[in-house]
Amino acid sequence: MSSILEGLSPVQRQAATHKDGPLVVFAGAGSGKTRIITTRIAYLIEQGVRPWEILAVTFTNKAAAEMRQRIQRLTFDGQRCHIATFHSACARWLREFAEHLGFTSDFSIYDDSDSTSALKKVIKSLTVEAELGPLVVEMRAFIHSAKTNGLFPSDLAQLSPALRDQIPDGGEEIYRRYQETLAASNAMDFGDLIMNVLLLLRRNTQVRGVLQSRYAYLMVDEFQDTNKSQLELVRTLCERHRNLFVVGDDDQSIYSWRGATPENILGFEKMYADAQRVTMAQNYRSAANIVAAASGLIGHNTHRAAKQLFSEVPEGEPISYRLESDGEMEAWHVIETVKRELTRFHYSDFAIFYRTNSQSRLLEEALRRENIPYKVFGTVRFYDRLEVKDILAYFRLVVNPNDDVSLRRIINVPARAIGKKAMQDIEAHAERLGLSLMATIKELGSSDGGRLGTKLSVVVTTLETISQQLQKAPLAECVSLLLEMIDYKSYLQKKFPDQFLDKNENIHELSTAIANFSQRNPTSSLADWLQMVTLDREEEEEGTMGGVSLMTLHTSKGLEFKRVFIVGVEEGLIPHRNSTDDPALLEEERRLFYVGMTRAREKLSLISARERTTFNQRSVNEPSQFLREIPERYLQCDSIATQERFIGAAKSFDPGEISYEYAELDESMLTAGSKVRHPTYGMGIIEGLEKQFNNTKAVVRFNDFGLRKVSVSQLELPGSNLF
Repeated sequence: MSSILEGLSPVQRQAATHKDGPLVVFAGAGSGKTRIITTRIAYLIEQGVRPWEILAVTFTNKAAAEMRQRIQRLTFDGQRCHIATFHSACARWLREFAEHLGFTSDFSIYDDSDSTSALKKVIKSLTVEAELGPLVVEMRAFIHSAKTNGLFPSDLAQLSPALRDQIPDGGEEIYRRYQETLAASNAMDFGDLIMNVLLLLRRNTQVRGVLQSRYAYLMVDEFQDTNKSQLELVRTLCERHRNLFVVGDDDQSIYSWRGATPENILGFEKMYADAQRVTMAQNYRSAANIVAAASGLIGHNTHRAAKQLFSEVPEGEPISYRLESDGEMEAWHVIETVKRELTRFHYSDFAIFYRTNSQSRLLEEALRRENIPYKVFGTVRFYDRLEVKDILAYFRLVVNPNDDVSLRRIINVPARAIGKKAMQDIEAHAERLGLSLMATIKELGSSDGGRLGTKLSVVVTTLETISQQLQKAPLAECVSLLLEMIDYKSYLQKKFPDQFLDKNENIHELSTAIANFSQRNPTSSLADWLQMVTLDREEEEEGTMGGVSLMTLHTSKGLEFKRVFIVGVEEGLIPHRNSTDDPALLEEERRLFYVGMTRAREKLSLISARERTTFNQRSVNEPSQFLREIPERYLQCDSIATQERFIGAAKSFDPGEISYEYAELDESMLTAGSKVRHPTYGMGIIEGLEKQFNNTKAVVRFNDFGLRKVSVSQLELPGSNLF
């Protein structure tokens, strides 16, 4: 047996030694798929295949780099293989064959900002649409969808009537003009890198012949993440030799919003009737309890390849589940657990996963309070996010009008036509006079009769009005008041159409943070809150290595940690509220939860919050339906009867048998947003509370009867099963 195959299991060896013809490897989480790909490449070279005839594609530069390093450790000739991401491989071919498309080899590759700018220019030339922002968002999404489905503008006319009805008004013309604009600029966007290679493969027999002859063996990593265009690219490249080797896990397909579909791997054997299949179900990463629990969960998906993940790693501890009263208590519990377990784990062993980026705020604040180093993956820290820093800059100017850094940040946010040259002139004038920037723009606004003076006069008036209003307003209302005064959300939607939803969530979370601070410190001012935030952040260890890792569930894919917490395991987050009415999206949410669970090597905790606050509105959430899909024997529940007034909360439970009921209702448990039940009207949501003598009335919007005003003594919180 070849030395490069040593240590492989029989199933792994079967995949690694496959030579000719199509093969699909269903590689479960932690089953060693990267090892199989790299070992197979080394094995092919050992069997006499020329390394430059081997092409392996994956999705990230990091994965491609790791693959190259592993292959080179196995065989010196591995460095002569072509190992790349889909986009970098296509960019390389397009540099080579650019002239066949009318481009030069030094064409530009537009990033999101560049392509959005080009699209705006096209739309402006074709429409007098007043609200450009929403139209740009719609057209970007449409063009992205067209390209992930392999459709050029000329292909749209051939679509069925049902599909054509989904094209936005003017979409075909805008798409065509956009592509013409890019071509005129000798530029391509990221979608074009694959689309233009497809165009060559479809239409240019010379290029198609060269590329099909060049690669005798083609391997694709993470095949479940491919979209329709990538599938066509792969299938066309391997038409001549048919040596296509794909590896993936349909249970980890979590990128439908990027056009990825598990159908590509599930339907592989239909595309290639002679394809062989290998299923690698042994997980080498995680404790057996974690693997069994995750397998029990994912087994509830109906659209998947049959497989049962297992582990021979020792059983380990049961997965712990805890229901906390709110988001702050959730964060507190996680951080206290981290501190308690430092005798067993290092900071770098811990990871906290969540569904949305805005959930990181409470966790970050708790970590800072306890001086625990941490790193946020996939995005910047909460208080370093652009939209948060913009709002903080306005607040700092209210407290300190001579804050030059803050004024410099927001003087053109939202856009006020004060360009870089104007700012240089203002700063030079301030330096000559020895004044702050605020004093300088006031002076120029009153003395300069030109266009700049007029613009600065408007800025001064705006900032003074903001200052007056915020100083009088309750602290909890400062964010919403500022947003309204400067129409900041419209600015964000126009400038960051693709990121608007995330940025809007972060603003809501900032508003919640201030409201919580105000509630705890009712006499505090905006200056007090800014001081608290600033001092907390000063104590952070910037760039700390070895800290606790924070990231979304999407970002966690491909990583592993000894100790994992998944927070927000509740309806509306996991699964996300946008998916609950669509069976296909609900299955993807289950896959996402499965991905998060299988990142844990030794210990896993799941936490829910019964209440969350968003933009000063409290909502009551049920624990996730996915919790009852985890086999009972692998899940241990912590009791929190003293916090949540549950009767009968148990250390462990059978989701089908145990029901949690509330003790006598305490009016303080009722807030706007609470779900309640009335003996006559049924289920509803409280919209407000009113005191009437010794009786409290609740204004409730009932599901079947609309608004009614009823006594709170007639209401009860839901007494149905916890799950």
